Amino acid sequence: MEDKQYEMIGGDGELYGPFTIQQLQDNLSHGRANAQTKIRETGTEAWQPLGQVLNDSEQGQVRQPLGAAVPSDQPLDVSLALSSGWALFKQHLGIMVGAGAIYLAILFAAGMVGAVIPFAQIFVQGPLTGGIIILTLNLSRYNQADISDMFLGFKNYGWLLLIALIQVAVVIAAMIPGVIVMIVGGVIPAMTGASEPGVASIALLIVGFLLILILATIAVIFTYFAMYLIADKRAELGDALAVGYQAAKMNFWSVLGLLILLGFIGMVSAIPCLLGLFFAIPWSFAVMVKAYEQLFSLSTVAPQSEE
Repeated sequence: MEDKQYEMIGGDGELYGPFTIQQLQDNLSHGRANAQTKIRETGTEAWQPLGQVLNDSEQGQVRQPLGAAVPSDQPLDVSLALSSGWALFKQHLGIMVGAGAIYLAILFAAGMVGAVIPFAQIFVQGPLTGGIIILTLNLSRYNQADISDMFLGFKNYGWLLLIALIQVAVVIAAMIPGVIVMIVGGVIPAMTGASEPGVASIALLIVGFLLILILATIAVIFTYFAMYLIADKRAELGDALAVGYQAAKMNFWSVLGLLILLGFIGMVSAIPCLLGLFFAIPWSFAVMVKAYEQLFSLSTVAPQSEE
């Protein structure tokens, strides 16, 4: 199966190839083709959908462990991540919206429990986020997934919980300098006996707030993809943090712009009684999975399953 070569009809109607199974899979993962793209084995006349050929190929292979993640030397293409993420979301609208609804419902329930048991939400958010990443990766790579895939993160519960806690801790630690500056700004009026904050106090409060915002954002960017790497079983904890940091550092401004855009759309979508989040959240995961696949080299692996 691996020795076979294939030709593909591109979106422009032109014939491309030859491609190996791995190259066809990469074309699908990076949005250059979809499951309905017509391909044929070189030297034959029978055309088949790309999704069917990849599925048949996966069924005929022995499941292999995933290779270690390696940051790509190619810069992140934000427009490609957005367009291919939208195509993935639109193609699998039903399962992605359903997964997003379950994700929100569980987090909401955990938040309600948190009113009685402090920090209850954090104990499910990491594994649940890992699960929806796995589901989206399976849809992206193999054009198949089951709604139960979003609970696969609980099979790797300890590490996904730990990375979620580390991410929160890193963000909080990054905010400390800004908090200190704001405290100083708030203390100055009391020390000087002023009835109202002076110019220096207001300036320190503004600078402190900006420091909190900037440093927290940087911390989020540098730790963001560690969750994806652990959910995808491409790295252990230390390597996930190091490799994720390396990829984010090389593509800092692109990742920043992408996260700002997704955050803005998320806020806007929450306005109509939070209903827009049922679409915005799974779409955001589709976009970030496509960004993740650009940032890290891929291996040919079978989809993660309950087996």
